[in-house]
Amino acid sequence: MPESNYRYAGLHRTKEPGLSVAEAVERLRRLAYVERRLVRLLASRIVTVAERDLKALLARLQYEDALHADLLRRRVLEMRTNRSKLESAPDAGWEALFDEAEHLPGSYPFLAVVTLVLKPELRNAFESYLVTTNHLADYGSVRAMQHILTDEAEHDRLLHAALDDLTPSKEGRDTAGVWEQKLRGYLAAAGGLDGTGRRGTPPAGEGSSGPYRIPHTLTRDESLSRVWDYVVPPLEAVPEHLDYMMGLRLSEINVAEGLAIVLFETEGMPWEFYLDISRHLWDEMRHSLFGEAAIEQTYGHRTAIPMRDYEAIYALEAPPLEQYAVLGLEVEGKNMRYPPGKRQEWEFARDMAGHPLMTTLQDFDWADEVLHVNIARRQLDEWFEGGLKAISEFSRHGKDHRSEVKGRQAPTAIVHPAEPQS
Repeated sequence: MPESNYRYAGLHRTKEPGLSVAEAVERLRRLAYVERRLVRLLASRIVTVAERDLKALLARLQYEDALHADLLRRRVLEMRTNRSKLESAPDAGWEALFDEAEHLPGSYPFLAVVTLVLKPELRNAFESYLVTTNHLADYGSVRAMQHILTDEAEHDRLLHAALDDLTPSKEGRDTAGVWEQKLRGYLAAAGGLDGTGRRGTPPAGEGSSGPYRIPHTLTRDESLSRVWDYVVPPLEAVPEHLDYMMGLRLSEINVAEGLAIVLFETEGMPWEFYLDISRHLWDEMRHSLFGEAAIEQTYGHRTAIPMRDYEAIYALEAPPLEQYAVLGLEVEGKNMRYPPGKRQEWEFARDMAGHPLMTTLQDFDWADEVLHVNIARRQLDEWFEGGLKAISEFSRHGKDHRSEVKGRQAPTAIVHPAEPQS
């Protein structure tokens, strides 16, 4: 009788010994570390690249890499492994590689190295694991990697599209080539991203001096016009208030960039903190895209309403703990009140503006904000000395700082754009 193609529940490599638990754990914790460092690397450039579309892409990818890291970490903990083994670099070679990668200059060299070196090497490491391990014995790892590789195929497509969209100078291309060669040298010295290759000698004398610091400078392309702040129209001025609401959503890129700073500059926190901030960061970038999509659907182009800047300046000035406390408790926390709050925004879009897309977007924005407040309260209770019981004065001081930044320039009334021609 011929063997069916769904024996062993359709799994492959069922009769090869494959990896031992110890070998699987060692590879997986290396890959979890790589994914974690990719989160940090991608988040670091959300502030400094100028291109809006690229900022949004990096925000998505850093979150999906955080999910990958979390999947791998959870799998390691299922295999007789103490959590402490996940909290440090498995090898100094990978640490040196990513410490150096954080110094990549400019949008094009950075994107070229991520697209052409780091991400392909990571996919190769996952694929190598799948052709080595026993899929029946190590089903949990196989399942996780199949999901991750689906995401990575999409990452590859999107990153190549973004790279093709950039027009580098000769200097930019030359710089990218130098950095590709340099980081391939670090990869070879570490035996590849999974450590299974033959190890070489680390590049001599090429390391950048000191740890990377995100430049706290507002960096924008010219795709959208900008103002300092908006004049708030009354609810009864429905078209103007709808424009204002869409502008608020569009401007949440400022919050996403601030959270990138929180993620990158806050050290020594448990992994769950970085996973939560990574999620929050991507949500805020999604909310900015909410505004963009609604403006484009309403007026035919995304440039119809300007973005406001003052929140970005506050995020660049405020220490990470202050910024996060103000966001989670004073801004998003206050949005839970009704009225006004997030519920009123949703009701306005549904009942007064009669805007189906904004109604959907505000509905999900509201749901996200409820989650963010709960996350912030949990994280701040552990992060702030004395917990939530002691944080009120600190967060009020931060709110005053934010208000002072807001008041540095007068707000601008949004000029209601002309309706698109039919």
